[in-house]
Amino acid sequence: MPIILDTVRISGFRGIRNLEMSLPRFAVLIGPNNCGKTSVLKSLQLVLGDYGRQLSDEDFHIDNHDRRTEEIIIDVRIIPTGNGGERVRNFSRRWINKFGDNIQADPSGDQFIAFRTAARRQKTPRAGFLIERHTLRVWSGFADWPSSVPDLSSRYTLNSRSIPFVAIDAQRDIHRELSQKSSFVGRVLSQVEYSEEDVDELERLIAEINSKAVSKSEPLAKLMEHLNALRVSFGGIGGVEVMPVPKKLRDLSKNFSVHFGDSAAGLFPMEYHGMGTRSWASMLAVRAFTELAEELLVEETEPY
Repeated sequence: MPIILDTVRISGFRGIRNLEMSLPRFAVLIGPNNCGKTSVLKSLQLVLGDYGRQLSDEDFHIDNHDRRTEEIIIDVRIIPTGNGGERVRNFSRRWINKFGDNIQADPSGDQFIAFRTAARRQKTPRAGFLIERHTLRVWSGFADWPSSVPDLSSRYTLNSRSIPFVAIDAQRDIHRELSQKSSFVGRVLSQVEYSEEDVDELERLIAEINSKAVSKSEPLAKLMEHLNALRVSFGGIGGVEVMPVPKKLRDLSKNFSVHFGDSAAGLFPMEYHGMGTRSWASMLAVRAFTELAEELLVEETEPY
């Protein structure tokens, strides 16, 4: 049974003084520049992701009197839903096992999970920021939500595997991300594995390709001939190989590239395409990453 984060409340984050948003299963943020779209995403990243490591003074709201807020508060509520996105009364058994005592029920008996993320500046600048998450036992009305008190005895620990946060925007570039191990396409490539038999077969084919590529190219053959002079420095032993294609299968991802075009004869590397195509390709790579994560957890019978 699915779950969704259906409501987020934000206070004191960047340009957002006080905001509540109700989120459907699929939501797209649309608006002019500097209207707060990225601020909403970054606030969710602070709650569910790794933005805490990037938090700075500039993330704390400044009011009309040029006063900077002392605290960022973000509350989120997660509810169980049916496959069509409609709210249902209870979480499934797997989610009950995952969330445990953090599950609450509203006056009508509908279950939910809510928790607060609060960020404050430490007393000394070098100490950075204190970020705490606590369970909310009651989901109060919006009018007085910042003053509601979380359960300070119950620190909330996120399960990033079961509820990962993946922020994507239009300013992505798969050509740049192909060289970054920490990017989503890089994390997909890090999962590539082959059996020993497949490695032996594929590396044999790679060796054949390299041999033919060198033998059929006079410049490469000439280069290899002269590079063999290295043997003189080692008493006539050893040898040189020229590798147009990486010799070891484990090194293929280092030169991994994506080509696209409107025909087999018109395929071009991503760096020759416009930013629209490169951004869209990057988002599709994120989709591949999330599906692989889901398949792994399903295999382990974990909720996702």
